[in-house]
Parts: sequence; C-alpha cells; structure tokens
Amino acid sequence: MSSSISFDRAAGYYDQTRPLPEQVAKPGIQAILDLIGPGAHVLDAGTGTGRISIPLLERGLDLLGCDLSSKMLLRLREKFPTARLAQADATQLPFPGAAFDAVLTAHVLHLIPTWREALREFRRLLVPRGMFLNLRTWEPVGNSTRQLVRTHWRDWLAGRGINAYPKGVQDSGELHQELQFMGAQVTDVDVIHYPITYTLREDLERIESRIGSDSWAIPDDIFKASLEHLRAWISQEYGDLDEPRQDELRFAIDVARF
Repeated sequence: MSSSISFDRAAGYYDQTRPLPEQVAKPGIQAILDLIGPGAHVLDAGTGTGRISIPLLERGLDLLGCDLSSKMLLRLREKFPTARLAQADATQLPFPGAAFDAVLTAHVLHLIPTWREALREFRRLLVPRGMFLNLRTWEPVGNSTRQLVRTHWRDWLAGRGINAYPKGVQDSGELHQELQFMGAQVTDVDVIHYPITYTLREDLERIESRIGSDSWAIPDDIFKASLEHLRAWISQEYGDLDEPRQDELRFAIDVARF
C-alpha cells in the first residue's frame, strides 16, 4: 500500500483554494518552457487537477500527467479532455526507463514519506542528461506571519503526540543535498516575487476548514482544542485578527540536471 497522501477528498475544492494568479503563472509557465526547451517529452508527477500541466499543454508541450488520486485526474480530464493521464504512485511509476526528457513536480514531494524513492524513480525515467524540475509556487520570502502561525499550531499539536509537519521533503536544502548525492547538478531558479495580502482571521479560517492535508489525520477533539488554543494565541501575539497584513512570496524552481 502506498504511503503517499491521496488528494481524493480535495478534488472538489482544490482549484478554489490553491490559486495561482495570472501575473505569477504566466512568467512561471514560461520559465518552465524555457528550461525544458522545445520538443521535450515531459512527465508531470502529481499533476493533480492540472494547475500547472494544463497551461503547459495549452502551449503545446508534449506532457503526460500522473497522480495517485483518481478524483483529481477526473477533474483535470473535465477541464482538458485530450490530456494523456495515468493513475500512479510517484514511487512506483509504470513507465520504462529513459522514457522522458524531463520530470516535473509541484508541491508534491512534501506529501511523500519515501520521497527519496520517488527521486530515484524520476532519475530512472530520465534520458541521459535529462532534467528534474521541482516547482515552489508560493514560497515565503523572509519572515512570514502566516508561516509563524502555522508553525506554532503544528508545535502545539506535536506536544500532544500529533505530527502535522510534512511527512516528505522538509525544505529545499534537504532536496538539493539528496539530488547532488544522486549525481545531479542543482540550481535554484528564482522566477518572480509577488505580494499576498491577508488577515489572520482568514488564515485561521483556512486551517479550521481543513482544506490542508496536514489537518486530515488529526482527531476531531484534538483539532478543535488546537483551534481554540491558536485563536487565543493569535489574539495575544498579534491583536486585531482583521488587520490587513502582507507577505512576500516567490515562484521558484529547483532544477536538477543529470
């Protein structure tokens, strides 16, 4: 049985809760195309509902998408009926070796406990001098209040025996180290920085809605207690929950050339 997290339960709301503004998506998609080059055969591992793969397909990229979740793939199919898709776990991909010029992932590796196995699968699928691209489309730049709030919540849960931290890759440094160990030349491509405006009430409501996979396995009673604690802590630390705040995010790409 796979230890990766299936997003079946998120298929109906994923697109509405993981937006990618056009002013960010446009340079991001172009950066991917520029890195891969014309005529490349690409695998999008963890393609989901097609947030990244559909814009690439619309621009004529030869792309095949795979995902563990059949419901996410169904949503993608509804939006782009001609997409070539396969249901598969990233650690056990049903393709022959050296089948792709590039493998692409976006917000996937943190969901795979055995992510090193997935990286070796990607390497197996790449042609000589092939390329692995890992997208980070909403990475905080500098101090992020939203990130501090999420960390405090996860630490509170950890004190009660609940691990709500990512089960897979923890950060880019860890990923780069493993890719270099595998023999890749790794670079960090900084595509675009952009602001996000929010309130802490909105952020609290986002956690409360359980749209994030880090909340799915938390027992209801502990989850309710965690929200009560978090609401009180935010009020004490930051005051007005409705005060507009702004973080800086960036669209970045980890590029590994083998």
